[in-house]
Amino acid sequence: MGGLGFNSCPRCKGDIMLGNKDQYGWYEQCLQCGYLRDLEIIVQVERQPAAKKTMKVRPLKRITTA
Repeated sequence: MGGLGFNSCPRCKGDIMLGNKDQYGWYEQCLQCGYLRDLEIIVQVERQPAAKKTMKVRPLKRITTA
């Protein structure tokens, strides 16, 4: 889970892997120098079941030519 923050490490300006989780909570880690920073707030989104889409079907109009 997570993403990359390019050039966002405060120590070495390296790339940061966002959204890692361990037993203590969420954190981000630099891929180049190993800098770790705990994340304060993470919003978890619950997946909602997809609503059934209903489609109305209309009969085709017949075109008559004289």
